[in-house]
Amino acid sequence: MRVPNRTKPKTDFGIEVRVFTAQTGMTVKELAERAGVKYTTLVETTTGRCAGHKLIPAVRQFMQDYTERMGTEV
Repeated sequence: MRVPNRTKPKTDFGIEVRVFTAQTGMTVKELAERAGVKYTTLVETTTGRCAGHKLIPAVRQFMQDYTERMGTEV
């Protein structure tokens, strides 16, 4: 008998977001606020429930800018 998988697997973008939040200590909710996107849409995009054509580039740009800013300040 097979046990149902209750967790939704992450997309490549979802893994990217998890790695970023783990490295920076930022929560997904905080990432959504700072990137200017809706939290629920960000979560749905990381699991593949939502396409995120506009959201993904916006969040990736924020993550890149944040990493560059933090890299130069450290």
